[in-house]
Amino acid sequence: MFVCKECGFQSPGRQGKCPYCGEWDTFSEIADDAVKGAGKRSDYRPSMKISEVASSKEERISSGIKEIDRVLGGGIVKSSVLLLAGAPGIGKSTLLLQTAAAVKKVLYITGEESLAQIKIRSERIAKGGDVKLLATRDIGEAMHETSRLKPDIVILDSVQAFKNSTSAAASPSAIKEVTSLIVEYAKTTDTAFILSGHITKEGILQGPKIIEHMVDGVFYLEESPVHGYRLLYSTKNRFGNTNELAVFHMTGRGLETVEDPSAFFLSGRCNAPGSAAVCSYQGSSPFIAEIQALINISSFQYPRRQVTGLELNRAYLIIAILERYLGLKLSTCDVFLNVAGGIRISEPGSDLAAAAAIVSSYRKKLMPKDLVFTGEIGLGGEVRGVSRLEERIKKAENLGFKAMAVPSGGAVYRGKKIKVIEVGHIRQLGELLAKN
Repeated sequence: MFVCKECGFQSPGRQGKCPYCGEWDTFSEIADDAVKGAGKRSDYRPSMKISEVASSKEERISSGIKEIDRVLGGGIVKSSVLLLAGAPGIGKSTLLLQTAAAVKKVLYITGEESLAQIKIRSERIAKGGDVKLLATRDIGEAMHETSRLKPDIVILDSVQAFKNSTSAAASPSAIKEVTSLIVEYAKTTDTAFILSGHITKEGILQGPKIIEHMVDGVFYLEESPVHGYRLLYSTKNRFGNTNELAVFHMTGRGLETVEDPSAFFLSGRCNAPGSAAVCSYQGSSPFIAEIQALINISSFQYPRRQVTGLELNRAYLIIAILERYLGLKLSTCDVFLNVAGGIRISEPGSDLAAAAAIVSSYRKKLMPKDLVFTGEIGLGGEVRGVSRLEERIKKAENLGFKAMAVPSGGAVYRGKKIKVIEVGHIRQLGELLAKN
């Protein structure tokens, strides 16, 4: 059998140009024993009833950083494979080295740096820790050392740098085969793996999409528009919530945790029309952020709709609802929406705040800075309930807000320091903002 080194395409004969990826002279011959012997082995494991499977307690290893453990769902699960992706220079290696220094038995395998380079960074950011280091690009050598040491956690930096005997490093086939080998080893032992990965200029993980299906968790480290801050969030997590978020500050000593993300997102809040505070849920904890809106008469035939941090389709719905029930002439205006701090809010509980920001900018009227919003808006203009309303109100009260607009009929908490304003329809929002 002949296999393309770039994409993994298989052919019974050698070809000059790969019909799948279009590359030239990439085919190499491999033994076809697996195909010839398929179905003839006698050592296959039989199937079992689910009631016969021995249940085991989900053991977790602390990363040593409280916010990382929260994003992971309580720590690193044994036998799991986690993938950390991010842009070059974002701090992936720094974060992994800080984690390695906090765990007892760690094997740090690098395919991009020398051991001396890691030593220099370790002396600067990590305190203590008995970390074993290995510099290689051969996945066979890496797995051999893993089998010999039997560490609790193995860190591979990065998965695109490793190769096997038949494929070139960073090729789609090599990335898939390396990940497959790691997953197979992890599931048969108690060893947890953390892989760092590169992203393309489009912001997606480099390599075939299948590797995101193979691993147990996919986490992204991004830079906030506020200089020096990093946002860690998950897009896949088999052992925890996928909406968790952690904020870090990049310093000369490495990444330091930002204890209160709400204060970070509200820092530097502008005192201008179009600014509204929203209380939203990101994973297991509420946070408060600022939604900004800018409405301007369009000079183009087709008005612009630019949305950053919110879902574009929900922004279209909110604009249409405001035109229908509040009479705002937004069809001739450019509408810009932004969530300050670089965070992305995907839950519909931000609808009411986005609508309030648009109305404030359209009417050129300041929004009270001590007023926060939460609520989903339906197509009929009704304001629908949101989950964990009591926790949201408590969060707003703790941060010093004096009033909070919530869906009608859902307020279950009445604090002494905060006024709860029930909003049943979008028209009531227009009346509320007209009073202020």
